[in-house]
This record gives sequence, structure tokens and C-alpha cells, in this order.
Amino acid sequence: MNYLNQENSPIQCLELSGFEAIDFLENKGLQDGERWLELIQLYEGNPFYLTDIAVLIKDVFDGKVNDFLAENSLVITKKMQSHLKQIFGRCSPLAQQIALELSKVEQPLSREELKNNLDLSASDLINGLQSLQQRYLIQREQNRFQLSSIFKAYIKSD
Repeated sequence: MNYLNQENSPIQCLELSGFEAIDFLENKGLQDGERWLELIQLYEGNPFYLTDIAVLIKDVFDGKVNDFLAENSLVITKKMQSHLKQIFGRCSPLAQQIALELSKVEQPLSREELKNNLDLSASDLINGLQSLQQRYLIQREQNRFQLSSIFKAYIKSD
């Protein structure tokens, strides 16, 4: 994740990957270091999520990442749910509408598909997508959009 491009912005977003994320997890008291990259990918390199899930792994799985990953489930903790609820609540109704539409599909959608499905103007759609991207709730790949896996799991459970 990039820092927000606004000069002197008090808000910064961070995504950890590779060695940075491994260094971050080393201080969390977890075992099974060979599986940490899977954990990092599962939680999208987000330090907030990784910190919270590390506490859960220590408390419930005695710090064993292997045992946690064996559950084969994306766990969204209460703290994460609260955080995502707050972020989603700050979104405009338009951005919320786009997010809900993306939660209904398994494959990423193009701008044109979203515009047609939601009957939105190009300007409204672009503004809504930008808002969701700035909050790191959606991902774009080859001009197709999808919800982040964590946010999608939250939306579907809410």
C-alpha cells in the first residue's frame, strides 16, 4: 500500500510484504516461521490485521501458525470487524453500493460491468472506486476490480 499522496497528510497506510512482514511477525512470538508468508498473504500484509491475528494465534493456538492455517479459514476477529465497520460506515452511499455489488461476485468486474450493473454515470463510478481504493477495500488488476478478501469476508458475514 502506498502512502496517501497528500502532502503533510496525518494519515498513512502501510502494507508489509516479504522480509518486512517477516521481521514484523518475529516480534509477535509465533512459531512455524516457514508458514509466515502464507499468513502474510492471507491477511494482505496489513499490520493491523497481522497484529490482531498474531494475538489470536498465541491465545488460541499456542503460537502455532501451522495449527491456525490448518483450520483453512479466513478468521475475521471482533477487532477487525469493528475496524471494517467503521471504515465502511465512513464511505459514501455510492461507494457502499459499489462494494455491495462487488461482494456478490466471485470474479473481478470491469468499470463497464459495474457501471451497467449499478446504472451509474462514469463520473460517479470513478469517484466511488477511488474512494474504495483509498481505503484499501478494493483491489484493481488489469482494470478489473474486486473487494479485498478480508473486506469481502466481512461484508458477507455482516
